[in-house]
Amino acid sequence: MPDDPDELGFTDQSLNLRRRLGLSRVVTNQIRRYEAEREDVTADEVASLFRLVDRRADAAAIFEAAGHGLARVSMRNQGFGRGIAARLLPLRLRRWRAWKWSGSIARRLCPGSPVRVAKGSRALEIEGGLPAHATDGSHGCALLVGLIDEILEQHRATGPRIVHSRCEARGEDLCVWAYDEDGDDG
Repeated sequence: MPDDPDELGFTDQSLNLRRRLGLSRVVTNQIRRYEAEREDVTADEVASLFRLVDRRADAAAIFEAAGHGLARVSMRNQGFGRGIAARLLPLRLRRWRAWKWSGSIARRLCPGSPVRVAKGSRALEIEGGLPAHATDGSHGCALLVGLIDEILEQHRATGPRIVHSRCEARGEDLCVWAYDEDGDDG
């Protein structure tokens, strides 16, 4: 790892993640295998990674940052024309597209779980999703906070901040991510 903090941005991000998490050699080798072979990762393996991160004191922040990163990669892969169109539409349509895009990614993150974008496109609902069930608390659900926030930002459709208003990990019937109705419109 570089001694100069300014050089951190130029180093291998996967290496930084491995060091930051203090991963064992077995986990590090597994990550390298996925990077090299570009394999699909099973839900059990993702759940194991969620549990590993959940042990950290800053787990919620790590999950939220991962959600931001996942959204940036997804938006980069959507194509230049679609990205420009998403920014030129009226705000209401940009928000609708952003929430729909968030739902699409959430379906891939939570295969087999019902994922709905609530009427009016102001909330995302997931029942039985991996983020809520892979961790002891609701830290894993911060992944979706970061994901939705970044997609709204990329669509220039931000509003009040995104909050995880209901959570299965807290004993509720489903997880809901929505605009903070008590927050300021941004």
